[in-house]
Amino acid sequence: MKIPIQRLRRPFLATALALSLILPSGCGFKDIDKRIFVLSIGIDHTDNEKKPYKVTLKLAVPSRSLKESDTKYTYLTKESESFSSAIRLLKTHVDKELDFGHTKVIVFGEEILHHDLADITDFFLRRRDIQTVAWLAIGTPTAESVLKAEPASEMASSHALFNLFDQTGVESSYIISTYLFDFHRKMLETGIDPVLPVLRSSKNKKKIIVNSATLLAKNKAPINLSPQETKLYNLMNNNTQKLDIIVKEEKLLYTVSIDTAKTNFKIITKPKHKPVLKLDVTMKGIIEESNQHMNPKKLDTYSKYASKKVEKQITALLTKFQENKADPLGFGVRYKATHLHTRDTYKEWKKLYSEISFDVNVKASIMSTGIIE
Repeated sequence: MKIPIQRLRRPFLATALALSLILPSGCGFKDIDKRIFVLSIGIDHTDNEKKPYKVTLKLAVPSRSLKESDTKYTYLTKESESFSSAIRLLKTHVDKELDFGHTKVIVFGEEILHHDLADITDFFLRRRDIQTVAWLAIGTPTAESVLKAEPASEMASSHALFNLFDQTGVESSYIISTYLFDFHRKMLETGIDPVLPVLRSSKNKKKIIVNSATLLAKNKAPINLSPQETKLYNLMNNNTQKLDIIVKEEKLLYTVSIDTAKTNFKIITKPKHKPVLKLDVTMKGIIEESNQHMNPKKLDTYSKYASKKVEKQITALLTKFQENKADPLGFGVRYKATHLHTRDTYKEWKKLYSEISFDVNVKASIMSTGIIE
């Protein structure tokens, strides 16, 4: 039995039409030479009510080789009433498509902190081409001044801000790395507050300094953390890198280099008793510097001095958090997760947090006095 050719053509044409609808067209694809990559974004607040946002983009300029790259970066700046409109207008300033696939740092100016950051980060979370693992930071005095700084150590194939936050370049206990997704979660979650690192550029724009942080407690003014407080926050948050402790006992002054540290805490509530937050810290290290001869037989004594010093510093920082009704370590989240006897556990926690006392126990173990005998 022969089947007419016309009857065979119909299913073939239907299949071809269906495949043409399924397969994506090539109109949205652009070659790499038609794109320019955005490395970081800066957001500043202006005094213009009609155009309150100033957006700065740091772009990587492609080159044939590292030796030929005299101009490594270029910058685009635009003021607008929204981020979306600013970026669309900035597209008209270059002859290539702006590619945000490599954007890994978002810097906020100081003035932005006095506005709702949850609404501001909403834009970056909605865009599918911006990574949620991008780092957030505060630029002082402005985000634009930080982005336009070009350290002498910055190479054409890298970005100085990437090396600061990804822990593959510099390792420091004074540096805090905060991801976009984690910042947004802490802004919405009750019982924990986000902390952002603070970036400062030198006057000659050849150096970027990051050794402090800002605590953004909900419905409170930003709380600035000194370098020492930033280091202790990293210690309590189990994010310590190359921690140092300076101990002064009478005429003895020495510095301990901590190699490993671990922190645990527990919230103790008993009927008819004042609530207590018990925080235990264990650390190990060696003596790195001293103004006197260090006796290896007195390592236990030196360890006790270091333990008391850190206990005093941590207690003072926890008290500062409590007085400002801030909770960057997530004590409230822990309480809500472990106390399910009532529906409104967070309301109960806020009352307890104002009355809680801190029991800090630090066990520092100094393993040696260094290689000096």
